[in-house]
Amino acid sequence: MSLPKEQLEKLLAKLPALDPRDRERLFQGLVGEILTRCETDGLFWLRFVSTRDEADPVQTVKKFPLHLEYIRRLWQDLDEHRRVVIAKSRQLLVSWTTCAYVTWSARFKPNQAIYWQTKAWPDAVKMVCMPSGGFSGRCQFIEDHLPEWMRLPYKPSEGRIQYPNGSLIQALSGGADQVRSATGSIFVEDEFAHQEDQDGVYTAVAPLIQKGAKGIFISSPNGSSNMFATLYHGRPVGEEQVPV
Repeated sequence: MSLPKEQLEKLLAKLPALDPRDRERLFQGLVGEILTRCETDGLFWLRFVSTRDEADPVQTVKKFPLHLEYIRRLWQDLDEHRRVVIAKSRQLLVSWTTCAYVTWSARFKPNQAIYWQTKAWPDAVKMVCMPSGGFSGRCQFIEDHLPEWMRLPYKPSEGRIQYPNGSLIQALSGGADQVRSATGSIFVEDEFAHQEDQDGVYTAVAPLIQKGAKGIFISSPNGSSNMFATLYHGRPVGEEQVPV
């Protein structure tokens, strides 16, 4: 039987105060409980996730800022809704949170097909997985900076991560033809307002969302005459909202 969440939290809080030998014994006894909790509670898993901050010359690797309430609410929105539309600005960790969410989904849920699409292939690769050696894609970075006891023997390649449970995260360049033949569990449309053929992409993805897939549309604004603006406002911009 798994420990109640509150009891597990209390035991984890005790770890720093113990001497090294007792801390190691208690921790080893909790590993199974931690992994079980991580499978169903993504916010709990986030405490073991690190991000990369290239703008900080002193500390480039940082723990995920779970103390920020908007991060917790963003995660809940990503997890609870099939269609999520996010207007973002820089330095709010929206992309990092979404990368963490799809990584969690792929590693803990079998046979997930997750597609991350941006306007240009190199940008999608940077979010998923870079060629071996040197700079890491963000999902790749998250995997590689988990505690050693939590890491999985995933298979990295340029723009693609494959997991032992049959799940994958795949980068895609822009265009409706890239997603039209893809049957996915999660579609991330990154900087969607800047992609070409937004209408075609949404037309290809929308039926899958209706059948149970998840669509995550993220972008900084790019005017009002595009599909992203329509999705964000719930109607073409300029049209009056019909009272419900």
